[in-house]
Amino acid sequence: MDLDAKNYELAYLLSPSLPEEDVLGVAGKISELIEEHKGAIRRVEPPKKRRLAYTVNKEHSAYFGWTTFAGLPSAIAVIGKKAKERPEILRHLIVEEEIETRRPILRSYVPGTSGASRPPSGTGAQRPEVLREQEVAGEKLDFEALDKKLEEILGK
Repeated sequence: MDLDAKNYELAYLLSPSLPEEDVLGVAGKISELIEEHKGAIRRVEPPKKRRLAYTVNKEHSAYFGWTTFAGLPSAIAVIGKKAKERPEILRHLIVEEEIETRRPILRSYVPGTSGASRPPSGTGAQRPEVLREQEVAGEKLDFEALDKKLEEILGK
């Protein structure tokens, strides 16, 4: 796959008038459409009949399915256009998937408060570099000294 490829998800609604045996065939054609434009299928969720929250093209239910794939950004518009041309697809949406990289939540200890996991008000979200020293109730806390003391106590 090309280095410019990104991860996408294509969600779609299929007409409820489709015979149930044809639904998987349409899902396969959607996968073929993606592969035709140099996309690499990652996962296909077979369409299942669902009741809609609101009517779409005068339909109260539809087959809902989705496919995740990696593809070139330049091909997404073409895939969307060709999906729109298929009469059995009531509606579709292609979104770029963001790969989440979560950083651990750092919490500061505030002596004498019940909300020990909450930083003192007014400090906002602080980055680890900022948490070296902090003043709480008039006394300075030095986190490096605190870490050394904890290591001594725990014998590490």
